[in-house]
Amino acid sequence: MAKTLYLVVSGAPTTDAETVPDLVRLLIANDWDVTVVSTPTGARFHDIQAIEALTGEPVRVDFRLPGTGASLPPPDAMLACPWSFNSTNRTALGLADTFAVALLCEMIGRDVPTVIVPKTGQPLARHPAFGRSLHELEEIPCVNILYDPARRLAQWHEVLDELAKTTHNRHSAKSPERPYS
Repeated sequence: MAKTLYLVVSGAPTTDAETVPDLVRLLIANDWDVTVVSTPTGARFHDIQAIEALTGEPVRVDFRLPGTGASLPPPDAMLACPWSFNSTNRTALGLADTFAVALLCEMIGRDVPTVIVPKTGQPLARHPAFGRSLHELEEIPCVNILYDPARRLAQWHEVLDELAKTTHNRHSAKSPERPYS
């Protein structure tokens, strides 16, 4: 039985060798039912049409209006990857001004096992706000951070391994019937 994963992406680039559609393929091959949500900037960075073709569902970018559309299925886990400098800082501060950040913040509040994979350049990584944000997020029991300042972005097999460890080691509260939508 497939587990439900919310993959939230932001305006951080991936490599040509490993794209977000490649990550979605890998997740699906490893028995995840993937729902993809993107920040508005992320929708410009990643191949949304390819992602939608793989998942069979639209990539959500905007909040839905009350009484419209369907709620998302309850998640078994969250993966924020690639997660930009801006999105990392907004998540740590709880600044839920985009649907992707709001969904991530809410699911963290619901104790859903979460892996965050920041992607930022060295000058931004040296900014004091980024270090404080990583520390703040690492203090949350349901959150694992996969970040190595010496590397630009973790490889997808490392992301999958971290997701497996996080969901195996962390027992979250029962997922809500109707999560944030």
